[in-house]
Amino acid sequence: LCLLKVHSLGLDMNPMPPSLAKDIKTMRLFNKSFIDGEVYLEEDNWPAGLIVHQNALSIQYDGASWSFLYRSNHFVADCCPHCDFVEPDLEQFTLEEGRLVPVPPQFEVIPQGQGNKDLMMNVSFSMEEDGTS
Repeated sequence: LCLLKVHSLGLDMNPMPPSLAKDIKTMRLFNKSFIDGEVYLEEDNWPAGLIVHQNALSIQYDGASWSFLYRSNHFVADCCPHCDFVEPDLEQFTLEEGRLVPVPPQFEVIPQGQGNKDLMMNVSFSMEEDGTS
């Protein structure tokens, strides 16, 4: 049984073991893509003061691990938010639920050289019976 196939086709697999039902509900809740953008003006730097932030994130849960794909861009636009756009590289990392792993560099919150290499994280997720987390 391929959980991702069951999720993508929206199949109803009743009766289903509770652990599989939980995985399908988790996939339906999280396996999505998200975008965010913001444009604001630095008034003291006009006309080169149009600041653009663009972010995209895709989450894919397969029943055992979480895959994250993302792009993020920040630039100063000379004329409009679309003129200077350069598509940033697609970044990806995967985390296994319940496994202690080093913090991915994308999540570093301490400046380099100040002990980041020793930070560890453990990803876990729980869901209530009604499908809320």
